[in-house]
Amino acid sequence: IFDEVVTGFRFGYGGAQEFYGVTPDLCTLGKAIAGGFPLTAIAGRGDIMAHMDKGSVDDGEFMPQIGTLSGNPVAAVAGLKTLEILRREGTYDRIFATGARIKNALQKLLDEAEIPAKVIGEASLFDVFFTESDVTDYRSTLEADPVAMARFNSSLLEQGVFKGASKFYISAAHSDQDVVETIAAFETAVEHLKG
Repeated sequence: IFDEVVTGFRFGYGGAQEFYGVTPDLCTLGKAIAGGFPLTAIAGRGDIMAHMDKGSVDDGEFMPQIGTLSGNPVAAVAGLKTLEILRREGTYDRIFATGARIKNALQKLLDEAEIPAKVIGEASLFDVFFTESDVTDYRSTLEADPVAMARFNSSLLEQGVFKGASKFYISAAHSDQDVVETIAAFETAVEHLKG
């Protein structure tokens, strides 16, 4: 079972499973499927998914799927439109190119300022950890400096770049101007960290 709530549709149309070449029996998908609207999905092998269709199983193994927002028409339309946009030729190439520009610029600025930090992840989904150590798993993330991260994130927010507590999410909506403004915000944030 793959939890693709974060990675689904961010690493490619087929999510992390396509990106890494692994086919799970089931996977869960989060709001990226609908461009941020409240929509989730479960996907998987037909023989397993058939158990969610009462008309497809007669072995007493029906698994009803219910939820507060199930069938929300606005989220469903947003989902269909999002999938249409993501299927357009070149969408993921553009997302990855945009993310690579941002990610590489951040690491370069940190290196030039001699601030110990690692920018890790894929171009479409990455984060920065303020540490000299390699970041390879959850435990190694705990060695990062949370105060530096909070200062960095606050500086970005003051400049209109919302990162949140963790991860940069790059989308098809990010423009060249967004990249320029984000890199300028990085420059200021790095100066704040040096000072």
